[in-house]
Amino acid sequence: MTRFADWQAQGSFVTVRGHQIFVREAGEGPPVLLLHGFPSSSHDFARLLPLLGDACRAISFDFLGFGLSDKPRSHNYSLFEQADIAEAVAAAHGLKRLNLLCHDMGNSVALELLKRGSLQVERLIMLNGSVWLEFYRPLLTQRLLLHPWTGPVISALGLIRKRAFASQFGSVFAEPLPDQEMDDFWSAVTHNGGLRIYHRLIRYLNERRVHEQTWLDALSGHSAPLTLIWGQRDPVAVPRIAEEVLRYRPRADYHPLEDAGHYPQWEAPAEVATLVRKALSSPLCAEEGGGAADA
Repeated sequence: MTRFADWQAQGSFVTVRGHQIFVREAGEGPPVLLLHGFPSSSHDFARLLPLLGDACRAISFDFLGFGLSDKPRSHNYSLFEQADIAEAVAAAHGLKRLNLLCHDMGNSVALELLKRGSLQVERLIMLNGSVWLEFYRPLLTQRLLLHPWTGPVISALGLIRKRAFASQFGSVFAEPLPDQEMDDFWSAVTHNGGLRIYHRLIRYLNERRVHEQTWLDALSGHSAPLTLIWGQRDPVAVPRIAEEVLRYRPRADYHPLEDAGHYPQWEAPAEVATLVRKALSSPLCAEEGGGAADA
């Protein structure tokens, strides 16, 4: 598994609206655009990508404000802008028809892309994410960061320390992370002054709340086959969320992972890789009840 410190050497940067966006490409086969979550980076897929190999051409990138991408201090971060960036990364790699593999916040970006129809999404593979906020269970730090008063103070004063981060962030995993792995997640968050914008990044949840129904309708009406891979020991994006998604796409391919938490691609990479390979090799046909709209 590639350490975060070495991740940059294996990637490059593309310029989107004057900002440097970190991109990493690996493997051969059908193109898959990987969309990571909050608060980390494309490095979240570092344990998964080596297991995919010749199964796909995996293009991962760091959203604006995350990981190795630029982190402008006084920026109003938005899921819509992150979707713009995803489109720009796809265009930079000559992609119009592709597959999406998304996690956490990346699920919301993926649903916006489905709604737009600007990319021809052939398959959608969703890992744990809070796409149904009624059942979302935020951590204490997430609630404090999202609050309009406490969030800016926490970021401005740099009140989040590594020990507190490790305690809160570590709680979303089914088993404790080794110190080395926690160091990598911490590095992704803190790189280039990331803690100073922490409260700005999590505001995507406010957009999620406003546009949730529109995005779920887009998921319901899209013809791309859907695969759900869900860690069952996730205390934040609980399994009930996946069950609710299945109400919109009852013919989706659902794979509950009993021993994984919020990061199945990190905690159970071999199982996830097998399921991703299966999804990518399945026939391209719409699920029954999945709708007739095409991107």
